[in-house]
Amino acid sequence: MAFLSSLNIPLSGITAQRFRLDIISQNVDNAHNFYTTAEEAYKRQMVVFEEDKTFKRILRHHMGEGEAYMFKYKQLKGVMAARVVDDPTPPEPVYSPNNPLADEFGYVYEANVDVQIEEMDAMEAQRSLDANVAMYQAMQSMIQASLSLGKG
Repeated sequence: MAFLSSLNIPLSGITAQRFRLDIISQNVDNAHNFYTTAEEAYKRQMVVFEEDKTFKRILRHHMGEGEAYMFKYKQLKGVMAARVVDDPTPPEPVYSPNNPLADEFGYVYEANVDVQIEEMDAMEAQRSLDANVAMYQAMQSMIQASLSLGKG
């Protein structure tokens, strides 16, 4: 039943995009916060995706580097959120001398989050999540159809 491992691909995509949506919502939540120094300011978070190679690593460890084993017993794992990185864009200084968080020059620092960019990223993540759900449902129906062939 190796073909069932192909379900890992859309399921891992759904999980990864859901995590990405969580990070985007965290960014939007902190978009309009002000800080006294640039170092304290909230930095936009971005998710980095990678291929999930868990099974490949275990197989190499137990069976060596033989390519014949790799292709014969390979399970499809899909994608994973490998890490969350900070956006290197510096925070924007805003002149606001009446703000209690202002420094000695009257500046506060706003998070480097652009809400419009976050909205576009959220739409992209949602569309990718929807595509993975559709792929999962199509694969499920194909598996059901192939299992019903044996009954008939």
